[in-house]
Amino acid sequence: MNGDWRIYVIGAGAMGGFYGGLLKHAGYDVSLIDVREDHIAIINRDGLKVEGVRGDHVIRIPAHTRHEGLEPCDLAIIFTDSNATREAAATAKAVLKADGVAMTLQNGIGNVEALVEQLGKTRVVAGVTMNSGAHPEPGRSVYTNADMTTIGELDGSRSDRIIAVADMLNKAGIETEVVDDPMSYVYGKFVLNCGVNAIAAVTGLRSGEVYRTPELRQLQGHIIDEVLQVVKAKGWTLSESDPRGKILHHSKLRFNKPSMLQHVEQGRRTEIDAINGALVREAQALGIAAPYNGAVVAIIKGVEKSRRQLLHEAPIDYAALEAAAAEEDRSTK
Repeated sequence: MNGDWRIYVIGAGAMGGFYGGLLKHAGYDVSLIDVREDHIAIINRDGLKVEGVRGDHVIRIPAHTRHEGLEPCDLAIIFTDSNATREAAATAKAVLKADGVAMTLQNGIGNVEALVEQLGKTRVVAGVTMNSGAHPEPGRSVYTNADMTTIGELDGSRSDRIIAVADMLNKAGIETEVVDDPMSYVYGKFVLNCGVNAIAAVTGLRSGEVYRTPELRQLQGHIIDEVLQVVKAKGWTLSESDPRGKILHHSKLRFNKPSMLQHVEQGRRTEIDAINGALVREAQALGIAAPYNGAVVAIIKGVEKSRRQLLHEAPIDYAALEAAAAEEDRSTK
């Protein structure tokens, strides 16, 4: 790879939108790939609106719903939600040059592994972003909170390519540092997300509101207890020496909408299976009880269903459902 990188951002929602848009605004060769036809059509017609902490811009950026026919790229940045990681990995494999690299900045665990399965360990770099974004409507991405992006090679090396990626992001106004153990940051953010996102999504409250509600603070403490039990049993190294303190401090200060709350409000499938759901699976494999995490996973599944029905499906004829249930009951006696 040389200095003139071609970059594809796979998943152009809240986060992928402003990352890709700001990289393009900084002069880099960037295109977006996203399956939502209405979103891509608006970007191609009117430009991508990137708003927020780095100013308001209308950015002309190529955008595609499919990868077929695209020129091979040097870097694929994965910003789909975790439910679509395997599909995104297949897209990255199709569009990357032989020496190209894919970078995940997604929430949850399992994303790095899915990319490695498709591409091999040497073609994947990992990272986390503590930035926040929103995607209020097609064609718009709002950069709501600026914080650190942390990236690194899986083998811990300070390669030319990882330094180059960090340099591009910094020049785009997205503060980025290179670390030797990126998975410790992936696990660190996973722990944070477990302690914050689901409670916000269930209640409709933002992190700072959760922190200031005593009953929810108590629930949050139980969730964190279970998470840290699993972390200890797995032997995971975390980027934070005091993860509980980090979660509480984050909750105290932040009033942005966590992505899971945004997804619930939009009637979309959340990333619960890669966050608290993944924690429950790890706990079960270890023989550790995780009832509080299990409860919030179940409730999120119910909330997802109710919002999907309300926003995206035809009104339900409950009288007909009751009649069918009564008939079923009679037929089984």
